[in-house]
Amino acid sequence: MKVFDTVDVRIVRVGAEVAIYLPMEYEALEGFDAEFSAGVEGDDLVFRVKPHVGHAVKETVDELWRSLRILFSKIGDIGEAPWGDMEIVWEAPHVYEEKVPIAASEVVTHRHIRASYGKEEHIVSDKEDMRRSIHDTITKLCELAALRLGFKDPLFARAFGQAVGSYFSFITCLYGMYDIICEIFKEEFVRVDDDKFWKLTSGAAQDAVKAAYDRIRYLESHPEDYQKEKARVEAKWGIWVKPA
Repeated sequence: MKVFDTVDVRIVRVGAEVAIYLPMEYEALEGFDAEFSAGVEGDDLVFRVKPHVGHAVKETVDELWRSLRILFSKIGDIGEAPWGDMEIVWEAPHVYEEKVPIAASEVVTHRHIRASYGKEEHIVSDKEDMRRSIHDTITKLCELAALRLGFKDPLFARAFGQAVGSYFSFITCLYGMYDIICEIFKEEFVRVDDDKFWKLTSGAAQDAVKAAYDRIRYLESHPEDYQKEKARVEAKWGIWVKPA
């Protein structure tokens, strides 16, 4: 067992039960069933509490994927969620090679923020924060979906997917080719749908994503035009580009 946090807590009696009060940092786990184990480690009594979060994570991912299936429906059918290509972990690593890691910690936090939004007893910032809270998961799902949308180059597919996920959750794309595609995606998207808080299932968003997809697919097939667009975007950002 890898221990990543140790805090002092108090064991108290609450009615007919005995409770262990966790710090507020674990508020997002409220309401989850858990497995409790008692054992010994050397001469010490040790308790282990294992929250059952897997089902909730899968439920949330399936819900997001259904919405993405609607979002991309005017481009093509992305089918069912690719669980064979994903695995649920607590914290997702920055670099991975095989299965795509879905961070349970992010999904659980997002579910808590979403459930708390608008309730007086909880303080949450705004819709933007709610979307930022699911950024890693939604971006990975968009990348997996984009691989099913007819791109010839997986790099273009992933760049398009990251553009969708990042624009939805108000996060800047990675540097390099990805941020160029992200900028082009945004330009094409807002020409059709300029709603800052567009929904994954809205008809306008479907049209906007289709317009951006058509432009980026064209650039994938026309490298010279892509280089011109790259130079244009860099000039727009104030990056000096050496004349040809």
